[in-house]
Amino acid sequence: MSNLTKMLLTIVVTVVVPLLVLLGIWSGVLPESLQVAIGIAGVILAITFIVGGNLMLMWGDIKSGRYSKK
Repeated sequence: MSNLTKMLLTIVVTVVVPLLVLLGIWSGVLPESLQVAIGIAGVILAITFIVGGNLMLMWGDIKSGRYSKK
């Protein structure tokens, strides 16, 4: 896969798809149950990203011995 194709795919996944979902919610095209599911999924993904990222950073500090007394 060429770099151009990878870049275009990344832009579509990170910009175009979320924009279409938001426009669908804003315009009322999507059913209300799907809107709620998208909102709940967004909250769960955000919590997972924040907590998982913090745990990963803490684990890296523990492994490196950053805060251990020498």
